[in-house]
Amino acid sequence: MVSQSTLTAPWLEHCIINLQFVSSNPPSTCVYWGSDGGRTVPLQEGEVRDIKIEVTAEDGTVKNYIVHVHRLSAKDATLSGIKLSQGTLKPDFSPITLEYSVLLPCDVSSIGLTPIPPDPKVTLSINDVKPGTDIKLNVSQTLINIKVTSVDGSNTQVYKLYVYRKQIPRFVKLVDSSLAMKFECPVSLAPLYQPITIKDSDPRHSYSGPIIDHFAKTSKIDPLSELPLCSEWRIEDIDLDQQMSNADSFIPLTGGNSSDKVKLSELGDKLISCNKMREFENLKVKYETDAPVKHKIEVRTWEKHLQQIFDESNPTKLCTSAEASLKEYYTSLPKPGTNPVYRTEESPIDYLEHAIHCYATAIKNKPRDATLHLKLALVLEERYYVEDMYGVKRSEDKVDCFFKGKESSKAEECAAICQLHGVDVGAPLSLQLKAIDKEYQQLKENGQSAKADHVQGLFAWKSKQATQEGAAAQKASDEESILGQAYLKCMDALSLDESKAVFHFHVGRLLVIRGDFDDAVTRLEAALGWNEKHQLAKFYLGFALTLKKNGPETRAKEAVAYLIETMEILLEQQTKQALSKDDVSQREVLHAEDLLRMSNVHLLRGFIELGKLLEKEKDIKNIMSSPDIYQTAALMVSQLLPIVHKGDTYQQLEWILLDAHSLLLEHLLNTQSSNIDLIASRCQRLSALIKHSTIPQNNDILALQQKTCQMFVQIQPCNSRALYLLGNAQFEQYDNDPEADQASQLLDDAKLSFKAAIGLEGKPAAGAPTEQLTEQRWWISKQKEEEEKKKKAEEAAAKPSAAASKTGARGAPAGRGGSTARAAASRGAPAAKSGAPKGATSTGRGGGRGAATPGFTWWSSNSWRKDQSTTKTTVNVSALINKKSYHPRIGLARALTKTPELVDEALKYYKEVIDLAPELHDAYIESADMVVKTDPMAAVDIYSKYPDLDELSFDDACIYGQIVHLLIKAEKYDDPRLGPSMIKLGKILGLGLVFSVHVNCVSEFKRIYKHDTTALEKHVEILENKYKSELLKTIYAGVNGKDIDDPDMQAFFKFKLWA
Repeated sequence: MVSQSTLTAPWLEHCIINLQFVSSNPPSTCVYWGSDGGRTVPLQEGEVRDIKIEVTAEDGTVKNYIVHVHRLSAKDATLSGIKLSQGTLKPDFSPITLEYSVLLPCDVSSIGLTPIPPDPKVTLSINDVKPGTDIKLNVSQTLINIKVTSVDGSNTQVYKLYVYRKQIPRFVKLVDSSLAMKFECPVSLAPLYQPITIKDSDPRHSYSGPIIDHFAKTSKIDPLSELPLCSEWRIEDIDLDQQMSNADSFIPLTGGNSSDKVKLSELGDKLISCNKMREFENLKVKYETDAPVKHKIEVRTWEKHLQQIFDESNPTKLCTSAEASLKEYYTSLPKPGTNPVYRTEESPIDYLEHAIHCYATAIKNKPRDATLHLKLALVLEERYYVEDMYGVKRSEDKVDCFFKGKESSKAEECAAICQLHGVDVGAPLSLQLKAIDKEYQQLKENGQSAKADHVQGLFAWKSKQATQEGAAAQKASDEESILGQAYLKCMDALSLDESKAVFHFHVGRLLVIRGDFDDAVTRLEAALGWNEKHQLAKFYLGFALTLKKNGPETRAKEAVAYLIETMEILLEQQTKQALSKDDVSQREVLHAEDLLRMSNVHLLRGFIELGKLLEKEKDIKNIMSSPDIYQTAALMVSQLLPIVHKGDTYQQLEWILLDAHSLLLEHLLNTQSSNIDLIASRCQRLSALIKHSTIPQNNDILALQQKTCQMFVQIQPCNSRALYLLGNAQFEQYDNDPEADQASQLLDDAKLSFKAAIGLEGKPAAGAPTEQLTEQRWWISKQKEEEEKKKKAEEAAAKPSAAASKTGARGAPAGRGGSTARAAASRGAPAAKSGAPKGATSTGRGGGRGAATPGFTWWSSNSWRKDQSTTKTTVNVSALINKKSYHPRIGLARALTKTPELVDEALKYYKEVIDLAPELHDAYIESADMVVKTDPMAAVDIYSKYPDLDELSFDDACIYGQIVHLLIKAEKYDDPRLGPSMIKLGKILGLGLVFSVHVNCVSEFKRIYKHDTTALEKHVEILENKYKSELLKTIYAGVNGKDIDDPDMQAFFKFKLWA
């Protein structure tokens, strides 16, 4: 038996340890090891010595003791621990670990910290102040520096502690509007949380930390500037956090009032007082339970395949087994930001599938039990969520493999039809839909009605990819999908028992997912007829009322009451989590049984619809304003995006975020039209979000992008960045459907926008619009619209004046201000600051109100005016200087390539892009692609201009791969560029690797190497056949980073018979 203990000796000029043995059972003998056999142990400074003490009892029993003796050094500047008044240190403390973090509830505004030194003579300071007082915390992140100075003062070491506070779950307003704009996150439009500033960004771009970290995982560019992020781009802006923390702020409440105004860092203390439910009077609605169900219960083929439990038939035992599997499922779910590797049969999907098999088999043995049908439905739905929201997949899916086959079959059919009509599978969705519709029309004309109906179904399936309901609606309507199967099982349960509110509710909820809002209203009303207190049935009913064909009509107040009530309940729930000491709670129920959660997209979309409804129902008082509701929805989405897998739910969240941004921008235009800087900032941010979104390109998204950029240009017509964004939006809309009636005009306008952006570089961002802008059709249309409105306003003003002159004809003098004001108006002076009346619409091409989805609201410009006499805009824009940028040049080059006669001009702009951004791969690839068919060596010349970088990336492989491919194809084996390019290609990808796996952004490189897994080896083989041994030796030596004369290389060359 061995006992161990540690002894730390303080620093002294001379240190000697005297060991005194005291036995509990004398007489005993003692032997010391590690101390030269004696009891006196001299220790050197900083020395660590292990002393073994062997004790032998009278009966011969031996027991060993080990003492770890450490004499501190006067040069030692470490700690032995850090004690916090609350929270848990991560990672666990170690003297050699210098950085730690702690997460605290959002209402904790200060923390006590005690550093524990090994030697009391060590000098300590916390943020340059002696320890002993609590440290005041910023609103989201605080850096605490613990400085340790050794006894002799020769060494100093700093331990860093990052203290994070949970985010306040409610939307926060800053009292000072200028500070609100300064501290606004471009994504959430709320005050920044854990602010991260992009290094060297000019102007300064700061984002909430979690959201920019999420974006940077897949796109290494600044979303606002579209410039690449440098290697150390991430600056944790503690100073900015501190500035925010001192700003006065308050929280808007659902009842229309607000919390007390306090410093932002102290606002967490007010959260509990914000939990106040808005009461609606006289809202007593009696719902009928008579809602007949027309549904046939049958055992479907897919359900038979689920009955996989063969050694048990007792439904009770099967349900118990299913519940046990679900507990394992909850435990195995990945935490946000993790991607665990699971053992065989131990992944979340494995546990879910076992539960599915158990419930399906239980139904087989007890088919009339409605509850069993519902349980199977909810677990089937969970199977959809675990893949869509968590990204958990496995290679062999037993449950939905048939559906995936169907999905693949439908996709292949659509692709075949598109190719039949000359449309590539990678073409924009609008062109693919046109091709499918063309096939439908042809079949219909030829009398092939059955085939035409099938193609019509394919068209409906394909078109749902771009709707706001998303692919979830498509899947919930398909029996071969997991969601569709869940819906059918809910219908089975309801058909077996129509007297249970829960069955009506889940059918109604799934009808909402399907987009069948009118039917959903009927079913949800029945649910409330059976249980009038069913909170979620109320919410879904209110939500369905706002989206059904004719809207809520006379039931608007009812819908508002249900939506705002649920919003408050969710906010109170989020408040509870924000005030909790726990980090992330473990899921314990299925998603379909836990619908009152922030990740339920229907809740967030319902809040957006609530805001829209309140804008129409002006008589509803004492309730949160529409803009504050939109802000709350945007805040929640920004918190969810970093933790939700990029699937159907993620895209629906993006739709909600775009909705919130566009509606807030519309409100800003209608109420603060003179706040040009804020409007311009919001326009740029919405444009950046659209470009960054994963939503499939469609007419509505493109139309929103163009409208946003038009607004940006209208208020800042000399802003080069705004003009570039407009040109890009116009070009993307053209590229979405080059055969459209107005496509050529769009392309021409895009060129003009890009040229205007380039022409304004180096000039002030303020002034009159350029000719390239005023020549564009949308601008001309807007001008005409403004003039017509002005004329009508003058006529309306003249009529009452004429009437007034008749009634005052007795000789009374006219008012002094009347004629002057009218004269000023007739001379073209601007009207009111608010500009055009509310409701005026822009007539730009690419879609008006009719083309937009219900989720988007189009706005009009009411901030731009032109003085006819002076031809100067009245917009007051700060005279910033437009910077030179490659963005409008590459945009213009791309637009010019669409006209064969302008290829040379396009190449000129591509050359300018390469000069300005020499590491931009697209410029080389696109310009080389223009000449490769007619002059391959000219393409090689372009690729060869790519700079020689120290660190190579997989994207660089495309450049060098093209050089190698073209030179080998042209048999230019002695070209001096071949060897170096093959060396770099080999360094990036290695010899014998599958090239297409590593390249994710360049289609041309994929096209060349997609089906050839040994492309580089084949090039080597060609060179061998041409007896290019010296070149090959140079290549292999270069790839391996060795000299040709290296012994290992020489042995390899002999093996290859090159030596």
